[in-house]
Amino acid sequence: MADLGERRLIEAIKGCYDYEWEDDDAASIPAGRAYTLITTDSISRSSHMPKGAGWDKVGYFFAALNLSDIAAMGGRPEYFMSALTLPAETKVSELRSLEKGIGRCLGKYGVKVIGGDLKQGAEMCMTGIAIGTVQKDRILRRRGAKEGDLVCLTGKLGRNGAAYRMWKETGNKKWGEMMLCIEPRVKEGIAISQCGASSAIDLSDGLFAALWQLGKSSGRGFEIEYSRIPIDSLALETRDRLGIGIEDMAFEFGGEYELLFTISPRRLPMLEKAAGRAGFGFSIIGEVKGSAVVLRRDGKAETVRSRGYEHFRK
Repeated sequence: MADLGERRLIEAIKGCYDYEWEDDDAASIPAGRAYTLITTDSISRSSHMPKGAGWDKVGYFFAALNLSDIAAMGGRPEYFMSALTLPAETKVSELRSLEKGIGRCLGKYGVKVIGGDLKQGAEMCMTGIAIGTVQKDRILRRRGAKEGDLVCLTGKLGRNGAAYRMWKETGNKKWGEMMLCIEPRVKEGIAISQCGASSAIDLSDGLFAALWQLGKSSGRGFEIEYSRIPIDSLALETRDRLGIGIEDMAFEFGGEYELLFTISPRRLPMLEKAAGRAGFGFSIIGEVKGSAVVLRRDGKAETVRSRGYEHFRK
């Protein structure tokens, strides 16, 4: 599987069935005038949990990354379930701390736990299921980007990637915990959907991966202006301190869960007002154009071939 990577493996899995489903952040099931949104995501001790990170921080991260998929569809998350596999030596106090972190995130977004599963296993693994709703005429999908649409981004990039590099360099748990500090962009997703965005995705696998996936689903290309991409100050500091390229931390690392979306220029005034009311910012980083992902930097155009982070990749 390491020779293929996560995305080619998913294509192979889909080929095992005689029907197709949408390549979106969450599944959508018709429910009258709305869609019920259902998503699932997993984390494990070895792949996602920095050594020394507090159990409550892990719990918050676990819930947040599941809610992010609902947010990326323009939905409002409502219910949550989890299946936990824990070693027998796990302390009850650690489990309680984990659940408090989960509950803190869910409570912030008005989401209720409706059940789950608990099993014993050799390594800590957790799988979440988030359920939400969105009106049919407001759903955000990965397909739908149109030539001439603006390419927009919430927040800034590079903080989580920089924290990872600092954690690897120093071993200080504060950097490890900073990697887990994410927020599902629920209010942003709802506002974006209400303004008629044409496509959207979260940045769980990085900017380049998100652009590639939006382009694949929409059959479009993108022209991105490097100077317009908002970079977090920690990424700039880490670049200067450790000599690590910005692309590594801000474009390819992933794990940030900001929303990348496309929208018609004529809807921009509506989006600006909605963002102001909801209290969030966004950046216009390019436009939908052509058939390839092109990054413009210092007057030169570079075709982006990287697909960002992938599980199973060597």
